[in-house]
Amino acid sequence: MALLASIESSAPMATEMDLLWLLPLLPLFGAALCGALYLLTLRERARLRPAPAAGHGSHGGHGSHGGHGRHSGHGSHSGHGDDHDDHHGDVPVHHGPGRFAGFVACGAIAGTLVVALLGFVRLLGLDAHDRLLESSVWHWIQAGDVTIDVAMRLDPLSAVLALVISGVGLLIHVYSTGYMKSDPGYAKYFAYLNLFVAAMFVLVLSSNLIGLFVGWEGVGLCSYLLIGFWYKLGWPAEAGQKAFVVNRIGDAMFLVGSFLLVSLFGTLDLGEIGAGVSGMLADDASRTKLIAAALLLFGGACGKSAQLPLFTWLPDAMAGPTPVSALIHAATMVTAGVYLVVRLNPLFAFSETVLLTIGVVGAATAFVGATSAIFQRDIKKVLAYSTVSQLGFMFLALSVGAWYSAVFHLVTHAFFKGLLFLGAGSVIHGMHHEQDMLKMGGLRRHMPTTFKTFLAGSAALSGLPLMSGYFSKDEILAYTFGMGSDVNPLWFVLWGVGVVTAMLTAFYTWRMVALTFFGTERFDVAKVHPHESPKSMTLPLVVLAIASVLGGLLGIPGLLPKMHAIKNWLHPMLEGGEELYQATFGRLPGVDHTAEAILLLVGAAIGLGFSHLGFRRYTSGPQPDTAFQSKRPALFGFLSNAWRIDRVYHDWIVQPIKLLAFLIYVLVDQFVIDGAVNGSAALARGTAAHVRRFTDGSLKGYALWMGVGAVVLALAGLILE
Repeated sequence: MALLASIESSAPMATEMDLLWLLPLLPLFGAALCGALYLLTLRERARLRPAPAAGHGSHGGHGSHGGHGRHSGHGSHSGHGDDHDDHHGDVPVHHGPGRFAGFVACGAIAGTLVVALLGFVRLLGLDAHDRLLESSVWHWIQAGDVTIDVAMRLDPLSAVLALVISGVGLLIHVYSTGYMKSDPGYAKYFAYLNLFVAAMFVLVLSSNLIGLFVGWEGVGLCSYLLIGFWYKLGWPAEAGQKAFVVNRIGDAMFLVGSFLLVSLFGTLDLGEIGAGVSGMLADDASRTKLIAAALLLFGGACGKSAQLPLFTWLPDAMAGPTPVSALIHAATMVTAGVYLVVRLNPLFAFSETVLLTIGVVGAATAFVGATSAIFQRDIKKVLAYSTVSQLGFMFLALSVGAWYSAVFHLVTHAFFKGLLFLGAGSVIHGMHHEQDMLKMGGLRRHMPTTFKTFLAGSAALSGLPLMSGYFSKDEILAYTFGMGSDVNPLWFVLWGVGVVTAMLTAFYTWRMVALTFFGTERFDVAKVHPHESPKSMTLPLVVLAIASVLGGLLGIPGLLPKMHAIKNWLHPMLEGGEELYQATFGRLPGVDHTAEAILLLVGAAIGLGFSHLGFRRYTSGPQPDTAFQSKRPALFGFLSNAWRIDRVYHDWIVQPIKLLAFLIYVLVDQFVIDGAVNGSAALARGTAAHVRRFTDGSLKGYALWMGVGAVVLALAGLILE
């Protein structure tokens, strides 16, 4: 309360919505409290842990449940944590104060949902062009004319993100209480999860690029911690490091782009930058800098939102617990790049070069992700590459000025991809940590709730008519088609790539459904006993299934423009970008109603046709994959390994850098630096050893050397004269 009072008293632009600060502070406080509970739990375990029996060492962190292999699933009974987390003897895994961490974490996120709803209702009560709630606490940085405040800003865009983060995030937290119940790092896990949500709120609510970058780096740190949560396995730690390093490449571009913007505008305030773009376009030098800044910021977005060429970290992020995958893919980190471009839409709208670059990258990423998902065996890997592909669709929308379409797809994707990841987690939980779909089959009889909700998410992802993904995905394709017909035929190519990607999406989605839930049981019934997950896990699935089915109501197609809630809600804050877009292309984003109706029918046919093809082809089992692999082994391996892009990076970037580092270590560090230091020491030692011989205590010897010295000095004097 004292903190809130100080915020209210010191805010230079305070409003009645100082409650905005509760959005990041509540999960931050929850993270701190869960961390304290974790430490108390460690003390309790240390107190209760019996002394090890003679001849027995540490169990190495595998716990009483044993270790898991690389493809084992890492479900709720992983037992992988810190050395202190190892459970020995009769010490319960879920013992001590840490058992309350789930309640604390869920309560904190529930509080953020309430605050986000209050803010949303407050915005609804304002005029469409006055929907802004801002609270600034203090001046953070002041350097010359540049002043940066610590400020939070809630407007229509950040309100949508706040509701998605808190709503979907709460469901993932509730699900985690069941999924992670027996994990020895239970309290630590929820501390990280709450911190992740807090960082995402800082990202979407900050009024300037510096504050946004703090949240940007915060979600990067939390992703590292959560992806590598079971670090004792080895490879999750490597996956966390990979995510951290790859994102640093994008972050470097983000910072350079920010430096360019502050040199142009003298500020990093997001609103001022957006409003000031049009005034900079008359000067060619400023225009060039704006294009460079836009491309650099887009490079940063490629890192966070897993676009080519920086997407390789996201599939490996499956090493973390499945709810973490859902949080990263659905409600937090990967949406940050899309949010950044929409937030600064005027910076991207004035240049066809910038928009076309975004479109090419987005379409290529969508296609690569979809083709990489076709032959995956790991159910989580299918969904991971699917996320890469769907993010490509969002960037394709951004490239044609369909800002609100990108946000619409972001929201629907949060619903159905969160559902699918949590559904996959339920399958893994029921299958005792098995993730290989080729070892599943027939699970619909054992997991009826998981099966029904998974069907809803699959229908939305594959774009079946009237599902949420159908409306958002086909709207993007319609806008891309309109751009190709009216502006540049190259967008026709991008539209074609998008259509093919939509076909592949429907195909691999229902392949996944068929291999997992239909056909004969391909697991050992004597050892594996599939079962439905507890209510704490299935209830979030039901809620997300409803949202996945009905979420399309937020964006009824342009044939009924007054029914498009997302467009009407975001339109006032996107007007600046639309004006620049119209000045650049002589038209507003969109397509005529006749073409849109035809494209919707085409999209429905694609969704139905290729969903049916994928389902029927794999209902009897994975034989089609085996046949394809035998006929075209090179192509099968190429697609299964995501076009071998990771291998190219390893061979042409990682290995040369390691070789260079080795050469520097040997030649520069050991030979030059160590050689100089060690050589100097050796020279001193050798000189001292020789000089020491002169001091042998012999008077005749001293006299001789004094004589020699006198002769040398005399000769030197003669020479100098």
